[in-house]
Parts: sequence; C-alpha cells; structure tokens
Amino acid sequence: MSAKLLLPLAAAALMAGCASAPQVVRSGDPGFAKGKTLALAVTEATPLDRARPDQASALVLQRLGGRTAEPAAADYLMQVSFAALPKGVGVMRDGAGDWVSDPKGHRRFGMRSPAYAVSIAAIETKTGKAAFSATATEPAHGDRAKAVDRLVSAALAD
Repeated sequence: MSAKLLLPLAAAALMAGCASAPQVVRSGDPGFAKGKTLALAVTEATPLDRARPDQASALVLQRLGGRTAEPAAADYLMQVSFAALPKGVGVMRDGAGDWVSDPKGHRRFGMRSPAYAVSIAAIETKTGKAAFSATATEPAHGDRAKAVDRLVSAALAD
C-alpha cells in the first residue's frame, strides 16, 4: 500500500473510532402519541411561536406520529429542548446513581469535550403526569442541525 494512502486511512479509522452513538435515558414508551393530539408547551424562559417551532420541536412532533393541536385541546403538552452542554457536565440515570455520561468526560488529548443534548417530556393535559421523557446526549462535534436530528432519532427510537 502506498505511503500516501496509509496516513489518510489511519486518520479515517481513528475518527470513526471516536464517533459513538448518542447515550439515551428514557422513561415510558415513545409510541404513546399514536392517534393522540400534541401541542408544544411554551414557557417564559423559551417563548415559542407555534407556527415556527425550533428544529428539535418540529422533528419531535413530526416523528411521534400524533396530530398537532392548540394546547387547550391537546392530549399531551410536549416540552422539547436542545442544549450545548459545557465541558464537564454529565447525565445521570434517573435516580440509579450511575452515570450515563460521566461529568469527568472521556479525555482526548487531555481535554474534556462539551456535549449536545436533546430533552423531551410529554405531559398528559388531563392528569399533569409525565407520560414519556427522554434525554439523548453526545459529544459536541460537527453540524448542530445534524446533531439535533441524531439526538431526536435516538431519544424516540423504539
């Protein structure tokens, strides 16, 4: 094999080894929304124009398979957020005490890397109980729009 090819192939193999699937903490079945009506929750911290939802919210509504409605008429209110987590922030499994994403992080070349996270919660409008929740995280790298797509897909996977 040519020496000119060896270096690029080795670099590609190293980069492929660094990529990993998003880590997900989930409670409930993502199939809860089939045939139900959904609305995006609006908070003072993140005002939202329901006619123009952010990318993560739009993907969640599209992929859950429910119908959208106004909040007063919906079966579930959806809380969706995408965040860039700073270096050293981790995610712990619900009350189990074990880390899904260690806050000390995997060090590459002595540096901790930041992460992206998508969090989804579905609140039943009649009872106020959470029917579904999921948080997906991955090391921050590449295009943010593609990261949102990967994280929403991972959070809603069966």
